Amino acid sequence: MKFDYRAKSARRGFTLIEAALATIIVGTGVLAAVELFGVCAKQNMHGTHSTVAIMLSTNVQEAMGLLSFRDPQLGGATFGPETGETLASYDDLDDFNNLTLSPPIDANRQPIAELGQYSQLITVRPVYPNQLSSNSNDASPTISTSTDTGAMRVRVRVMYRPSPNVPAEEVFERSWVRLDR
Repeated sequence: MKFDYRAKSARRGFTLIEAALATIIVGTGVLAAVELFGVCAKQNMHGTHSTVAIMLSTNVQEAMGLLSFRDPQLGGATFGPETGETLASYDDLDDFNNLTLSPPIDANRQPIAELGQYSQLITVRPVYPNQLSSNSNDASPTISTSTDTGAMRVRVRVMYRPSPNVPAEEVFERSWVRLDR
């Protein structure tokens, strides 16, 4: 009796086309997973930067929360820090005007050295209490700092610079209006 080996061996394994098609399908799935991982990692980093920036802007708001509206000794004679004042001795809102803090500070005005890639840019501008959108452009103020309106807008911009040779980019901005009580 003759045995035909060709009939049984013809269906053992994959053809070249089947193997190539399987490779393409698996490769496409792996490529999609790698791309998804990259996007997720980028979104996670963005979320981390945003969370830190929100905390840093809140730190400034808390550090300024109990300050006088005007200097306790000189009143509104000087806008900005008075002679001899330092961050630790700032005693009114306008002392923080045009201040850049790098490393950023916590709510007790202490530097946070481990967040040295971040900086807090603070501006303080008078605004009209009945027109809170007034004087909103820091680059071109419409109300002089010597004008006493009874209200001031504090703006904190948090910047992030991953390394010294890369330009800083704004991560978060917060502003609030403080009225003279």
